[in-house]
Formats: sequence, structure tokens, C-alpha cells
Amino acid sequence: MITASSSPRFSRLAKCVGFTALLTMTSAVQAAEQRIISTDAGSTDILLALDKGADLVGVDVTSVIPPQLKAAKLGYHRMLATEGVLSLNPNMVVGSEHMGPAETVAAIKKANIALLQLPAARDAKSLKENIVKISAFVHSEQQAKPLLQRIDQSMAKVAEHQLPPNSKVAFLLQMDGKGLRLAGQGTTGDDFIHLLGGESLGAHRGYQSVSAEALLSLQPDVIIVASRDMSRSPVAMLLEATPLLKHTPAGTQQRIVAVDGRQLVSGISLEAMDALVDVSAALNAAKPAS
Repeated sequence: MITASSSPRFSRLAKCVGFTALLTMTSAVQAAEQRIISTDAGSTDILLALDKGADLVGVDVTSVIPPQLKAAKLGYHRMLATEGVLSLNPNMVVGSEHMGPAETVAAIKKANIALLQLPAARDAKSLKENIVKISAFVHSEQQAKPLLQRIDQSMAKVAEHQLPPNSKVAFLLQMDGKGLRLAGQGTTGDDFIHLLGGESLGAHRGYQSVSAEALLSLQPDVIIVASRDMSRSPVAMLLEATPLLKHTPAGTQQRIVAVDGRQLVSGISLEAMDALVDVSAALNAAKPAS
């Protein structure tokens, strides 16, 4: 378990290729005002948890920040305008490995702005690694300790309520006016299912449109529906639009649960871990699968 910046695990991460040099580059920023741009919702989530919200000068369109913060919105993380980024005069940029376009990334490096790009977290281990790297990058290692402990506590709660063996799970995206999409391999929905101990019914890659009849034939034991509109119950909306799902094992055993899709937009984030705990508890409270 990664617990502190002084741990051997932290030291190994800090010594990865290029990362030590990056920390040296940011050491001069430590004493000065930090002006941070986050181009990824997961990175923004971590920075806010590290109490770096006041240092954010810009975020991508998927990032959710408190209304009192005045960070500029920079658009989609794969299509960042060079002028928009540089005009904010950042001295640190944090984002995903998919940040782009290439000319914007090149311009950031040419301007000698410290840049940290990380892969999206797929599980608790990779989320903890991202927290360790970001906390070192912004010199907030001490603030990372409770976050790492929080992840361990969340996973312990989920472990108490793992799904029964061989539970078939359908993770659905609820699209306004565009039907349902079933999560397949390589998606956050698929990762979410595996963390719960279930087996994903999506054998394809990515998200794929699916009909109510197809879902009925799959006979899911559990259905998780993700929606970005939580003003009305996503489960109620799902069953109203596709009443056939009431006749699946998930429907008859009341094991259809909702999750806020905004918590899963950038992989397994801190918010996604909170959602995982909530879904695990909700399924545990429902009738057990036969």
C-alpha cells in the first residue's frame, strides 16, 4: 500500500524515467505562485482533493469545479487551443496521456511549462499511483496521505459486499433521446463492474447501442445505469422507457441501480470510487441474486 511520500513505493515512482527531472523543474515553482491548468477531469478531481483548487487557472470542459473557483474553461482535452492555454500564463499543466493536439503539447514544452501527463486510472492501484505522481508534481505529498487511505477504506467496503460469483452485469449509458449503450471491454463501465466482482456482459470493445430485447436475452443479474442527468431517477426513466427490463433477473430482484455518469468521465477517479461504494451498498441492500 502506498501511504506516504517516504515509502519505497513512492520512491520507485518518483525515479521513473523523466519524472525526477520533472520534479526538479517544478521545485522552482514550489516557492512561487502555482498557476495550474488541468486538462482532465480525473486530474482536476485529485487536485481539488489536494486542496489546490485556488491554484487552478484553467480546466478542460469535463472537469467539475466548485462555483467559487474562477478557473477558465479550455474546451475538450484532445482539442486544446495553444493560444487559450498559453494566455493563462500557467507554470504547471496536468492532464491525460491523450491530451492534444500535438502542436499544443509541443508549445507547452517549448514554453518550459512543467507538464505531467498520466494514463487514466483503471483500478485502485493505478488511481493511487496517479495521486502520488500529481501530489509530488504540485509538492503536496502530505495532503496525499488521507486520499490514499480513503481509497483503501473504499475498497475494503466494496470487498465486504462483492457480487456473488459469476454475476452477470450490464453497465448502461443512458443517452438523451439516443437509446442505451452497453459498456464493453476497455471502458470505465467495464472497470467498474470488475471492481464490484461481477462479469461484464459486454463482449465488444467500447460502448455499443443495445436494444431492450437484446438486454432481455442477456438475462443480467445486475444492471447499472449511468446518466449525466440526476434530476430524475435514472432507474425510473430506464424502466419507463424499456419496461421489458423489469423481466430480467436484475429487474425481478430489484438489482437495477444508478450512478452519476459525470463521476466516471475520466476513468476510475476519486469520485468514481465514492460511486463504487454507493453502488456496492445499494446492491447489498437489494434482494440477493439467486
